[in-house]
Amino acid sequence: MKIWAHRGCSYAYPENTLQAFEAACRYPITGIELDIQLSKDGKIVVIHDEKVDRTTKASGRVLDFTLEELKRLEIESHPDKEGVTQYAQIPTIEEVFELVKPHCLKQGMLINIELKNSVVRYEGMEELILETVNEWGIQDYIIYSSFNQESIKMLKKKESSVKTGILAASASDCLAFSEANPVDALHPCIKNLDVENLGKKTGLPVRAWNIRKYEPFYPDGGEVEMQDLDGLERIGVTDIFTNVPERYL
Repeated sequence: MKIWAHRGCSYAYPENTLQAFEAACRYPITGIELDIQLSKDGKIVVIHDEKVDRTTKASGRVLDFTLEELKRLEIESHPDKEGVTQYAQIPTIEEVFELVKPHCLKQGMLINIELKNSVVRYEGMEELILETVNEWGIQDYIIYSSFNQESIKMLKKKESSVKTGILAASASDCLAFSEANPVDALHPCIKNLDVENLGKKTGLPVRAWNIRKYEPFYPDGGEVEMQDLDGLERIGVTDIFTNVPERYL
């Protein structure tokens, strides 16, 4: 079973921050997963929600903040030795690439970039992320994923060599898309692996993800649902995205 750090080591550190990604790079995992949106001035920022309310001390839509404004938002992190609360920032994709690229080149670390463009369409996002990845010279280490089927199609149309994974709430929905469109992996919810003999019905990687209820994010704490990896492999799952990659290792 291949292990991916979902939004970094996001149970131990604030999700989608450089802290969480730096922690993930310490482990011999397959890759990290992250989410991208666009700021008001068209910069690629790494954040999951369309709003900043849940993860920062501010409120509002990501698309209504410039990059400079987003950088001023505070993400609560671990207290220092004196017990004073410290804060992280919303990173740009370039900051993440600067951190992770050496691990890509040295140990083959992969980066799954989820385009968060199902709620907000973010016109031009596909071109911008492809250009940015090419500028950094890390094309061989990137997988693009999205719940937006048109976006996945567009990525392949613009650059046929890119690796893509279709995200959906069920394995059957992922499989149906893969049977009609070029795609390189299935990314279903781990709670809805609703295809018998999934491994025999697709030769593609099946990378399963869980929901917050069963895998909380820092600083929520709480119990984490650990998976039966052997059982998942028998079903046909090849990889998991998890907030606690360190526990599986």
